Amino acid sequence: MKVKNWIRQLHGEKLFLLFAMLSGFFITAEYAITKPTSNSIFLAHYNVSLYPYAWLLTIPLNLLVVTFYNRFLERFGCFRMFLITVFATMGINGICGLFVREHPSLAFLLYIWKDIYVMLMFQQLWSVIHTKTSLNKAKYLYGILFGVSGIGAIFGSIVPGFFAVKMGSEHLLFLTVPLYLLFIGAYYAMLRRSGGGLSATKERTRGGLQLIKSSKALKFILIIVVLMQLSTTIMDYQFSSFLQERFPVQDLRTEFYGRLWGLINAFKLCLQFFATFLLVQFLGFRRSHFVVPGVLFGNAILTIFNPSFAFITYSFSVIKTFDYSVFNILKEMLYVPLKTEEKFKAKAVIDVFAYRSAKGLASLFVIGMGALSADKLPYAYSWGPFALFAIWLAVAFLYFQKKETLDTLDGSRRRA
Repeated sequence: MKVKNWIRQLHGEKLFLLFAMLSGFFITAEYAITKPTSNSIFLAHYNVSLYPYAWLLTIPLNLLVVTFYNRFLERFGCFRMFLITVFATMGINGICGLFVREHPSLAFLLYIWKDIYVMLMFQQLWSVIHTKTSLNKAKYLYGILFGVSGIGAIFGSIVPGFFAVKMGSEHLLFLTVPLYLLFIGAYYAMLRRSGGGLSATKERTRGGLQLIKSSKALKFILIIVVLMQLSTTIMDYQFSSFLQERFPVQDLRTEFYGRLWGLINAFKLCLQFFATFLLVQFLGFRRSHFVVPGVLFGNAILTIFNPSFAFITYSFSVIKTFDYSVFNILKEMLYVPLKTEEKFKAKAVIDVFAYRSAKGLASLFVIGMGALSADKLPYAYSWGPFALFAIWLAVAFLYFQKKETLDTLDGSRRRA
């Protein structure tokens, strides 16, 4: 009986990982279509100068979504909350695809929503994965899980990269619907094999903010997420300013954006499958946390001295490659030893609200830089990420120094 139960458990774990990989694949494949399409449609109806104001509007919508999610998660359970998110996204994509040309305000809604829903999708996926994974397994499994997601992103980026001009940007949004229907099936199958069942989070728990206040690990995760998103958003705006000037035609801009993301996803895939695992193996988990801000800090220095379109595109590609690979894998590993309620509620606050609301804070920097003369803007924008990466390095040093001291003290007490 013990052997049969072990075989059954092993088979269940393999199926769980398979459906988790498929879920990540469908999320990134869909987002690789929606992201460049929504960005290009926004620029067609508005202007890059309105980006900061769109980011500011993200904050109240973000707060509303996370509040709704945390409040009703216990009542509805994982799967029903997931279905609400999926059908809301499919509805917005379909409506925008049909009516955005006649109602340009929908471009605003699409641009704002695409930044919120994708993080909510990943939050719901990874919260379940964390409940099934130990830190030892995470060191090699998480890279594979992110790698399969990277394959989905490459496949998805083919759509805008090669069909935007032929089909029209708005029509690409309809292709996201079948991907999410497949996603529903994969997510349901994963939950069935998660061990906790479909109602794993129905117990009463504290709010996400309360959990963050009482945990040093969650505070550290919150800080590095905000720092990463602040710097990414500033570089995104800088890149978009050059992009709009270089490619004024909507469909050509969508095509370039799609192909650039295809290249980013290819490099990201290599880091997800191989580099992160080797990084943790050779440097250790703690030292690996200094690699991302260290590399990006050096990259920011180079950007200050050469703010051209080619180099800005390169810098933007590098930070996006690291954001969706090494950074996210290491960040997700920090959640593994935490409590279940922290993996669901606190994670929703950090990975959805803080992740995207950081764009609102970055918009204040962008608007402030707009007060400078136009010839100074390319130079001025580069100083933001430079300062943020320096702060990140300092925060990581202080956190892991204190954590090492606490671990040593705990070990001494146990031996005593």
